[in-house]
Amino acid sequence: MAPRLQFWESEHTRPDFEPSKNDAPRLVAAAENYLGECLRHPYLPVSEIRARQFTRIKELVELAYRDIPVYRAKYDAAGFKPAHLRDWDDIQKIPVITKPELVAAFPDQCVNKKYKPEDLFPTRSSGSSGQTLLIRVDYDAIITDTIQGVRQFVMQSGNNYRPEDLLTHVYTVPWWYDSIGGKYPTAFISNLIPPARVAQHLRYLGPRILSLYPSSLEALMPHVDEFRSSLNLAVTHSEYSSRAARQEWSRQLGVPVLDEYSSEEATRIALEIPNGQYHVCDDTVHLDVLDPVTMEPQSPGQSGIAVITNLLNEAMPFIRYVQGDYVTRPVNPEPSDINWSQIASIDGRLNDAFINRDGRKIPAGSILDATYRWMFDCNLHLAQFEIVQRGFDRVEARVVLGNDTPASLLQSSIAHLEDLLTVCLEHPVQVKAHALDVFPPRTGKRRPIRREMV
Repeated sequence: MAPRLQFWESEHTRPDFEPSKNDAPRLVAAAENYLGECLRHPYLPVSEIRARQFTRIKELVELAYRDIPVYRAKYDAAGFKPAHLRDWDDIQKIPVITKPELVAAFPDQCVNKKYKPEDLFPTRSSGSSGQTLLIRVDYDAIITDTIQGVRQFVMQSGNNYRPEDLLTHVYTVPWWYDSIGGKYPTAFISNLIPPARVAQHLRYLGPRILSLYPSSLEALMPHVDEFRSSLNLAVTHSEYSSRAARQEWSRQLGVPVLDEYSSEEATRIALEIPNGQYHVCDDTVHLDVLDPVTMEPQSPGQSGIAVITNLLNEAMPFIRYVQGDYVTRPVNPEPSDINWSQIASIDGRLNDAFINRDGRKIPAGSILDATYRWMFDCNLHLAQFEIVQRGFDRVEARVVLGNDTPASLLQSSIAHLEDLLTVCLEHPVQVKAHALDVFPPRTGKRRPIRREMV
């Protein structure tokens, strides 16, 4: 077996966890059966795209009502039955569900008991809300998502993505598969590594496509001469970035820099294609944009709250889930040969960067990754968290512990968080941790990563 292309921040902090590759043959077989259909889907007639999506939503609602207690209880309380779904407009009758409801329901009330726990992929979401939601994903969903990832880069590269091209993720942990039977290979670079070293790894790897947080790409800009010669495309995700910023990065890199709107709950939601349009991945998610007060469909041209239905994951369904981001539908969709629906803009998702002693900004995504790694490596379940920079070398971790997580585990794990943050900031960092019963109320979304230096 060829060595995996992985670059961790240090051997000291590298996790022992190594995912199984037992399902690799299933991935290859699925790609042979599905990749062609997957590549054709964006160009199907709108009526067929919507018909397929509606059929899938009906299947998921019936599954959820039958097998997932939190949905059955919610639907019964609202007087909603799966039989009420008769046409497209009836989707608006499905009650929405929120992150706090799923947090409270995990795992017994929201994970499908038809799956064995060991057969599910574990992940988690906190994002800009700072409230941790544990997520379980079935392997069929992961396989489909992996194949749809090939389509993503075919579309965003303008059909210039070949099976031999290397894709490199600068991210928290590696993707589950590092190729599809040797085709479409991927490499991983830990997002905790300082930018100068990331650039060196990229120079060694010579990737055609680079996928990373916008804040990480911004941090790499002083080092572009080291790695840009191999690139054909850079894709940003998971954080807000302006079109102007992406255009400036594109100018410096000499290749397109396009955005991916995604989340752990929904996977890919929308892709920015080379002409600048955002298209919703209509076989991955159903996206509603609702008025945040009335929770009725928002008028095109007006910013509304994103409510998503994940069309892939049957192990832990997300059906009409309040994503929490704000997006705007276009008044007049732009002409396009892609028949997926469009969004005009993504309006919310901002985090803060930390600053080290030398004045270098540490991307918020790197600090968020360090927090995820802290929890993952130490088996630390935090219901909610805030990581606040109080000084160049002083960080406060304010947390609400998950059930059955002792305060002693929090305190004993702080040294590991200090190690991870020291790697990020390139100098020693002292962390003080405080366990709270609850976070005090705050107007709007709480930003879990922020800088509050005097």
